[in-house]
Amino acid sequence: MRRAVITSLEGLRITAEETDGRITGLFPEKPEEASLVGCIYVGRVSHIVKSIRAAFVDIGRDTMCYYPLDEWEKYAAWQKNGAALHEGDEILLQIEKDAVKTKAPTGSGRLSFTGQYLVLMTGKKGLFFSSRIRSEERKSALKKLLEGKMKRISENEAADFSYGIIVRTNGEAAPEDAVLSELTELLSEAKQIFSVWRTRTAGTLLYEPEPAFLSEIFNNRTETLEEAVTDDRAVYDILLRKKEAILVGNQSCHLPNIRFYEDSYPLYKLYSLETALSHALSRKVWLKSGGSLIIEPTEALVSIDVNTGKFDGKKNLEDTFFKTNLEAAAEIAVQLKLRNLSGIIIVDFIDMKEEDHREQLLSYFEAALKKDPVKITVLGFTRLNLVELTRKKVRKPLHEVMSE
Repeated sequence: MRRAVITSLEGLRITAEETDGRITGLFPEKPEEASLVGCIYVGRVSHIVKSIRAAFVDIGRDTMCYYPLDEWEKYAAWQKNGAALHEGDEILLQIEKDAVKTKAPTGSGRLSFTGQYLVLMTGKKGLFFSSRIRSEERKSALKKLLEGKMKRISENEAADFSYGIIVRTNGEAAPEDAVLSELTELLSEAKQIFSVWRTRTAGTLLYEPEPAFLSEIFNNRTETLEEAVTDDRAVYDILLRKKEAILVGNQSCHLPNIRFYEDSYPLYKLYSLETALSHALSRKVWLKSGGSLIIEPTEALVSIDVNTGKFDGKKNLEDTFFKTNLEAAAEIAVQLKLRNLSGIIIVDFIDMKEEDHREQLLSYFEAALKKDPVKITVLGFTRLNLVELTRKKVRKPLHEVMSE
């Protein structure tokens, strides 16, 4: 059973994911310091650094945003001096990454609008599907439905930019009328922003995504989420309103039961969130076999070392190493999501002599990582027999949030 728990702990609002009795996701946030990711601003170009092909854009809030020029789109710029981008120009941008330590937030002129079933994008034409949608028959039906809609948009509107659509995992089982209805809503949001942004002053916030806890509950694999429980009345009311709004357009979709917790025993204690948080911040993770993982996040990368520990094995040493590595691979997949680690990740599995074992391990590891809703790319074994992978950054890692 998969459940979401939303409560307060150590001054933070915690959204926890529990899967079959184990905490598999922890998403802390300071309500007064919400993430900027997804927000769309009118910004003013402060200065351009040609050597790194980037601009720094003032978005107000005493915040300067890093803006790669490769992400610049002409339709999202109000230029004063010709075709190129200059200091003082006003641009429309969306925050893609929050500030991290000394690094400024990152913005882009390619905007995206996220719904329960679809993501609408500007500056990228085409139709794309979540890798978790496997049914070719369903893909074909959705392609016919959405491409027909996109063609009509192209023919009827004189836009100087194109739209792209990503069908999310939740879209696979959604009724066609619900998918089209959501597309209409997302298009309306985009059109509204493009119609008014040039009349707004620099620093204006034009679009703000839903709170993170709503996204975690309603936009990520709702078909497997059975319940969302909270002891916060305001959060409970928001969850109920969101659920009711979705059901208006799609009565048949699976949504979690929303429950308000009223018992005197603290909700965070009921689900042992303090213990889960402590374990998720520890550099050492014990495996059931007696082996362990040592997880070391640094500024450049995340290193994970697999050790046999007290699991010596009674028979074949190679088999012992293989079994420990398989157990470690499954646990690493859980820990990456739990700790929200991203960027370059290097895993030092226990060395094995048999090539067949290495191939089986890599295949098993890739399958375990596919359960993560965040995009992960496995690059394979390096010449030093280390496994290299990358995980897309969507928010700050757990250890950084908790140390602020």
